[in-house]
Amino acid sequence: MPSERSDVRFPLWRKKVDGAMFDDKCTVLPIWVRDNLFGITDLFPHRSKKDPESETRIVITHPGGKKTGHVAHVTTLPRPGLGPVMRLHFGKDVRGWLSEAFKKTFLRNEERKSRGLNGPTIERLIPFWEFIDIEWDAEESEFHFRAWYTQGNPSSGPTPEKQLPEWLTEALDNADD
Repeated sequence: MPSERSDVRFPLWRKKVDGAMFDDKCTVLPIWVRDNLFGITDLFPHRSKKDPESETRIVITHPGGKKTGHVAHVTTLPRPGLGPVMRLHFGKDVRGWLSEAFKKTFLRNEERKSRGLNGPTIERLIPFWEFIDIEWDAEESEFHFRAWYTQGNPSSGPTPEKQLPEWLTEALDNADD
């Protein structure tokens, strides 16, 4: 496990990477994050990504310190009885970075889809977690992404099918029944 970061400049949310980030190219900003940590509730009341005021940026910090900027949008949709849901949407470019930086979570999600399972089931069958640090820079109105805790690069080892132990392959096969 890496040491804690000493270069945090803005309010930080350490988020578990999940399949929705790959499948939907977005993440829900929980109430405690949007209201209390980032304080962006009033900044992004827009329902549509087509609204120009919903646009923001994501700055990705790559290994070695190189930074790249990417277009993103924040939308807020009402949920009767539950309150509004705020989502941070990003493009294929950010999704591509996520699928490389968090390769094992990406591969587990692909396995989930191929088996027709839900997220909690595949996480129980293949238990590990990877985390992304998401910071909010209010002055520049941009999010900062950094891969913080990852499980390494599976491409240097056996193929995903050969990585699964026999008991897990059987459990996945039985989950389809």
